[in-house]
Amino acid sequence: MKLHQEDPRLTAYLLGELSPKEAEAVESATATDEALRAVLGGTSRMCTDLKALLDSDDGDHLLPKHRENIRKASKVAARQGKIELLKSHRQARKVWQIPLAAAAVIGGGVFLLTLISSPKRGGTKPVATKTNTPNSDNTGIEAVPSDGNVMRLPLDAGKRSLSLITNAVRIDDRMPTQQDVRIEELLNAFPLKAKGTAALWKGCSLAAEILPCPWRPSGNLIFVSLQGAKDEDRKLSIELQTDGNSISNHRLLGYSIGAGNMNVAPAVTTIPAGESVVLVIEAVANGKGLGTLTWTIDGAGAPPVELVFYPEKEPSDDASFATLICGFGLWLRGEGKPTIDDLLVLALAREAAAENLVADRYDFITLVDQAVKLSE
Repeated sequence: MKLHQEDPRLTAYLLGELSPKEAEAVESATATDEALRAVLGGTSRMCTDLKALLDSDDGDHLLPKHRENIRKASKVAARQGKIELLKSHRQARKVWQIPLAAAAVIGGGVFLLTLISSPKRGGTKPVATKTNTPNSDNTGIEAVPSDGNVMRLPLDAGKRSLSLITNAVRIDDRMPTQQDVRIEELLNAFPLKAKGTAALWKGCSLAAEILPCPWRPSGNLIFVSLQGAKDEDRKLSIELQTDGNSISNHRLLGYSIGAGNMNVAPAVTTIPAGESVVLVIEAVANGKGLGTLTWTIDGAGAPPVELVFYPEKEPSDDASFATLICGFGLWLRGEGKPTIDDLLVLALAREAAAENLVADRYDFITLVDQAVKLSE
């Protein structure tokens, strides 16, 4: 493996985002290169200092009235088709109240949020290149078993897609291929938790949060988060059960419904101790009830999670960020046109930015901005 001093794989190595083979290659490369070791050490110290600052109770916080004003202004602008400019990090500090040290760590350096400019309306040209492989209509998508009103949820998602997209945009100066963009991997690259109905069983937790779908007025997004037991590995399975009166149609973002000759999610998955899994389902409901999540742990049935949508409830910060990830992923894959375009993606980024952000989320919003500019 050839590495340079600004290679994002160095940071990915420190954050534990590389596969064992890739991590071993990084260790081998840095063992014989003093300059790379110096960069790795500096980045490691920076991550430690950044974490200490973010974990501290000191610092500024956005007042509730400020949060509400920002959220209202964002929604009004989105409905009017406007994109308000986000100021640079230094200019916007009084508004967003983000510590200066919370700028993202990339390739051993700290980099500031660039100006998110307003793209020309109608800029919806394809930004993801299809790879000529079997099942080209679902490049990079695995099948999810579905039997009538029951859909099995896959519980084994990697995190590699974020690194592939980052390398394409920031190093190769190109849009990622459709094969590179895996929505489920993007979601699981961040620690996200649903703040809705939850169930606990044998040390594991299953939670679901429902919010409106920004690109489908009649639809909802079901944000599902699973947390494994802290003490030991567990064997889990989860299914979404609906009836003809609850959901008219649905899809698991990042996957297709059906089988064919694609890989199919296993019925039972071993979840390592302390691991978490995040999924998002897009659904069109006929009422407040969207069905039930049923799950088992080590073969025993766990308390089900009822899916009920409360329109008056504001989405959590994690749910808003998950929505941005899904919208960005669909846009990169060239799916959902003409509803999902660069204007929508920037509006979702603005909505997610209207909160106190930790470094990895701040950096992701910057990546969204860079990808939109690159596509113009």
